[in-house]
Amino acid sequence: MGRVRNAKQEVHRSGPLKQANKKHKTGRHRSKGVIDVETRGRVGSVGSISKKQKNALSRSDRRKQASAIRDKKICDIVDQKKRLGGQRGAPICIAVIPLSSSSNPGVTVKQILETLKNDVTITGQPNEHNTYLKLSNGKNVTLCVPPSKDLWSLLDVMKMSDVTLFHMPVLEPLSPEGMTLLKAAKEQGIVTPFIGTTTPFSKIDEKNFIKSASKLFVHVSKIYPLQNRNQLLNVFRMMSVSKQQVPRTWTMRSGMLIESVKSYTLAHDSLKKVLPTLPQDQIVNVIQVQGTVRRQNLNPKRTVHIAGVGDFKILRIDISPVERKDQMEDESLATPTDIPPRFLHDPSTEEEEVEEEQYADSQFDSDDEASMISETDEMDMAIDSFFGNNPGKGSRPSDIEVTYTVGNGGEQQTFPGAQAYRDEQSKKRLVPKGTSSYQADWLNDSDSEGGSLINSDDDLEDGNDSQDNMEEDDNDDEWEDEQEQLKVARAARTEAEFPDWIDTPMDIPAKVRFQRYRGLQSFKKSAWDPYENLPKEYAKIFQFQNFRQAYKKILGEEQDGQGFIPVGQRVSIILQPLSELSKGSVANIFNAINSSKPVVLFSQFRHEGKMSVMNVQLNVTEILKNKEELVFQIGCRRFQAKPILSEISTGNKHKMLRFGQINTSCMATIIAPIVFPSASVLVFKKSNNTLIPAGSGSVFSVDPTRIAVKRVLLSGYPFRSHNRKAVVRFMFFNRDDIEWFKPVELKTRYGLRGNIKEPLGTHGHMKCIFNGPVKSQDTVLMPLYKRVFPKFNYDPAVIPYNVYDSFEIRSSVLSAF
Repeated sequence: MGRVRNAKQEVHRSGPLKQANKKHKTGRHRSKGVIDVETRGRVGSVGSISKKQKNALSRSDRRKQASAIRDKKICDIVDQKKRLGGQRGAPICIAVIPLSSSSNPGVTVKQILETLKNDVTITGQPNEHNTYLKLSNGKNVTLCVPPSKDLWSLLDVMKMSDVTLFHMPVLEPLSPEGMTLLKAAKEQGIVTPFIGTTTPFSKIDEKNFIKSASKLFVHVSKIYPLQNRNQLLNVFRMMSVSKQQVPRTWTMRSGMLIESVKSYTLAHDSLKKVLPTLPQDQIVNVIQVQGTVRRQNLNPKRTVHIAGVGDFKILRIDISPVERKDQMEDESLATPTDIPPRFLHDPSTEEEEVEEEQYADSQFDSDDEASMISETDEMDMAIDSFFGNNPGKGSRPSDIEVTYTVGNGGEQQTFPGAQAYRDEQSKKRLVPKGTSSYQADWLNDSDSEGGSLINSDDDLEDGNDSQDNMEEDDNDDEWEDEQEQLKVARAARTEAEFPDWIDTPMDIPAKVRFQRYRGLQSFKKSAWDPYENLPKEYAKIFQFQNFRQAYKKILGEEQDGQGFIPVGQRVSIILQPLSELSKGSVANIFNAINSSKPVVLFSQFRHEGKMSVMNVQLNVTEILKNKEELVFQIGCRRFQAKPILSEISTGNKHKMLRFGQINTSCMATIIAPIVFPSASVLVFKKSNNTLIPAGSGSVFSVDPTRIAVKRVLLSGYPFRSHNRKAVVRFMFFNRDDIEWFKPVELKTRYGLRGNIKEPLGTHGHMKCIFNGPVKSQDTVLMPLYKRVFPKFNYDPAVIPYNVYDSFEIRSSVLSAF
């Protein structure tokens, strides 16, 4: 029979239900019984739908899609490399960081420039720390050399750099100082690391060094020699074309390396027309900084933070042309007319923008905050009338009197009436050093409550720092410091063996001593209202209704739009210091920025800078005492605070820790300006006028409702016992205390639970009944709980940190046990 050519061909289409074979018998896997217990009768999805209904792509379409995604990534990387260091992008910032005490980055850079004088072009040098170069391949490079011993400057420069060149004179094992620096740099994030040395080395030395530093350097697999011209050209070529490895924490923010700074002072006569309520002796100071925008486009509507100085509000942004080597002149005679007429951002030309922030409104309000905002708005009007052309009000006033402060190396000119105002302001209020006007209100309120944050007259400043004429012996100070560390170490060891145990006082009734404590039937399940008995300080802090939602929405905001300053644009920004608004003086700010070290400016997200309760997760490397004054570096912000340490646990209550033990994790709660996760955190503790690295971690949340509970355990011992009944003594010492704490449940070290039945006699003996037989060697405990709150002890003034090794001190203290 022949073939039927025109027969209709039938096509089989599989249905949604698929055959499911019997699963393999249990071996290392879970058995069917275990799976049934975990599922608890829940039924999963019935079969799978067809590929057509799932809109699944065919094999060829999937290949085309993968190829398109790969090509897009390659184009993005190539475009990024072209923009970085190109004509329209920011120069490649190379931070030269020493890894040895014998390393001198300044001398090394001079030797490099002398060797490459015929291959690179020096296009500018605005200060002693920054040098602008143009390589032979057309890339623009900035060599930044921070002070080799100042850890704060080293860390700040590494945050804003594009390449980190770690320099070692000799390839040898890392010194303690270099190890401490590398650990701190790793915790905050190392940007595109390179290692270079100026002496010859062998392959074995290179291999051994990389192996020893492999835990700190993740992406380094080669040591670059910096000896002759060809080697230097190769290193610069590699640094200019290598793929950028920048942590996500620093790619989300805009910033700049400040190249120069000027200070301007507005006298009262220039502001009396627009701000008639201003006091007669009031003056307003602003500063002008120059630099190149990096990382992200700069949003002029947000505040900025200058590391080690404070927060500022952007008043105006102007285009600032690149200063060439032949154009660099002395700016000591500069005047306000030097401000370029063309500007990118002027708040006077923008309409007032009202943001819908219902999701992030503060639960607590304050009249002081409203008055501060209204005062800021009036000040903005005065500044706009001076620095910008205000539409509808005619041209710039001709009778404005402006006195200014311009200088190199911190020199300042005299302001009419400025010194008298500062002297008057210094006599009005005594506050801790580094405290702003906004924070001074807190101190005044706390004084009236009897809980002043100022403990002694030595902590006060009166505008003129007094010199202490008494000289102390350094050896005595070191001995006292070691004794204090030994005392803390022994107390931490005792706390680890007997956590939360305290002795009931005999000179005061227990119901008076522990009147703020309460008993809980279950620490995890018992209810505790987070808004109960809040301190007065909580009326002035900021709270999110839903922190996670607000955080995601703020980070999801567009990084580009109308008015944003593009990356790579060199600008001049006029800033108003928020923390110095009432004082009217920026002398200390000007000196800090114009000092002999590089200064970095960072942009802030919405709501950052407002005071709230920060919860920071720490990995402890040194013994930390609860409420001990520590130095924090959270993101781009540094300050001192006394945190409350607590456990990291689930639920809404977390037990307070009296000590943070070594190689453990804990949560530190402080009142500080808001910094969004996942900002890196570094913690240092003070020791003998220096700092010791004590831990690291990241920001966990911004939540004032997180409950930290202090627990105390009152201990007693069985005097006589019979089965489940026992007579307990030494827990209380009078009959009234036993009657007062009778409702609180007892527990023992062997896991029994019981209650007080009745007091026995008048000397603190009591009859108790338990849920099992009581042994004579057992200990009866009564847990009592009290919520603790962080105090407002935020201090932005941080002592300088010369790179210091903490391991020798720790070993010397622990060896005394």
